[in-house]
Amino acid sequence: MERWSGKVAIVTGASAGIDAAIVVQLAKNGVHVVALARREKELKELAESLNDKDYGTIYTKVCDVTNEQAVKDVFSWVDSTLGGASILINNAAVTKISSLLNGKLEDWQEILNLNVLALSVCSREAYKSMTKNKIDGHIIQINSISGHSLTPNFAHKMYNASKSAVTVLCDGLRHELQLTGSKIKVSSVSPGPTATDMLASILKYSKEVTTAADFKILDAEDVANAVITSLTTPPNVLIADMTIIPTGFTIQMHFQPSSQVVENILNA
Repeated sequence: MERWSGKVAIVTGASAGIDAAIVVQLAKNGVHVVALARREKELKELAESLNDKDYGTIYTKVCDVTNEQAVKDVFSWVDSTLGGASILINNAAVTKISSLLNGKLEDWQEILNLNVLALSVCSREAYKSMTKNKIDGHIIQINSISGHSLTPNFAHKMYNASKSAVTVLCDGLRHELQLTGSKIKVSSVSPGPTATDMLASILKYSKEVTTAADFKILDAEDVANAVITSLTTPPNVLIADMTIIPTGFTIQMHFQPSSQVVENILNA
């Protein structure tokens, strides 16, 4: 991580969960982090817990990354104040329990706007910042095993689709960068089930899997460590796609929701 010490990383969705853990790991390695999220209180608490240590500096920006102008403003500030971004970690994402059979358009739009379009806007602005400032940077998209196979969770398929789009967009971004001769790296990190609020919102609908004791899960720190592993590769090496799952787990989940769970969601 020595090559990134003193450099600037932008991290989206940084107020809690996986990206808060990523912020901690980056700061411990001397990276200055611009932490983006909508929840100002949690951002400030995270920064206060780290800025009194001998770590990289944490800058907080309240930002809704689905607002294109807000994203542009953040990158403009980073360019003018910090000399540009060397790392982008796209983690901000959402899921909704919303069936393809009776789901609400607004739920589907929220999933796609954040998980796909906002990710693409942030990636575009990172490319512009890195190119403008002559930085051979690294963009890391926090994907999911849902981006590589169809999971059996009922009413979870639009999230599946959004993460499948991330998989395509990662390789697509690498292709376009290659065609321009850019040395910017693009990596996808695809975790299995991880102890986050998002997972809790899914498990509460399953009669078969209700607690962490029933279900092998990763910690947010496990995903953060995978991000650090991607960043530690030398300039001539790229981990294009890293899938991490708990030991004893499989990429394809084998449980099925009960008929009662399906009925409850459809009748909600």
